[in-house]
Amino acid sequence: MSNTPAFETSTQSSAVQMRSFSLISRGIVQIARWFKQEQSQFAFKVFARASAALLAGYIAAATLACLLTVVLPMPRFESTITANMLAFLFYAVAIIYAFCVRKTWHAWRDLGLVSLLCFGLLQVCGQ
Repeated sequence: MSNTPAFETSTQSSAVQMRSFSLISRGIVQIARWFKQEQSQFAFKVFARASAALLAGYIAAATLACLLTVVLPMPRFESTITANMLAFLFYAVAIIYAFCVRKTWHAWRDLGLVSLLCFGLLQVCGQ
C-alpha cells in the first residue's frame, strides 16, 4: 500500500488528464493552422483530384470493360482482350479528365455517373 491518501492520487490523475488534453488541443490547433495555409490547401486539392482519378477512374474503366466484353460482337476471348485494351485507354483519359475539370467534385460526379451508366447498361444487356 502506498502512503498517499486517495484524494491526492485522484488530483494527480486529473492533472495528468488535463495536461494530455492540453497537448491534444494544441495539436489540433496546429493541424488547423496547417490546413489554413495555402500550400496545404493546394496539396489537399491535388490529393482529392488524384484520388478521384485513381479510384473513380478505375471503377469506371472496369465497368466499361465489363460492358464492352458483353456488347462487342466478337468471340468471347477477342471481345475480352479488346475491351481491356479500350479500358486502359479510357483509364488514361479519365486520369487526364480528373485534372482538367474546374472543380474536384465534378470529376468524382462525372466518373461516378459513367460507372453507374455502364453498370446499368451491363445489367440490361448482360446475360
